[in-house]
Amino acid sequence: MGHVNNATYFQYMETGRVELARRLGLVKGGFRGSFIVASARCEFKKPIRDERRITVTTWVSRIGDRSWDLDYSIHGPRQVEYAVGRTTQVAYDYKTRSAVQVAGKLKRKLARHLGTPLKFRETG
Repeated sequence: MGHVNNATYFQYMETGRVELARRLGLVKGGFRGSFIVASARCEFKKPIRDERRITVTTWVSRIGDRSWDLDYSIHGPRQVEYAVGRTTQVAYDYKTRSAVQVAGKLKRKLARHLGTPLKFRETG
């Protein structure tokens, strides 16, 4: 069809999420999962025709007691915006298979990447 498939945008967001997790020290010699993705949203602006020239910017837009939101901007040269997105991560204990409080240390690390939340189009 001459453009990137819609599911690929979520892969770009995943890449941004993993890179931020690396910067936060959550990835050392393999991924140590301490959260799950509870929801994902992507608002498409323009089709990506050349994926070799895209950039994904990721920042924290909300920090709660058990979860936090990451916002994403997928853009190209000259800041052409292709899509924006948001995922909600829930702090998770894989042993007990339940949501847990976001650790204070993680909250402090997340706060260093806090930015303005995106505004999405109204739906419905």
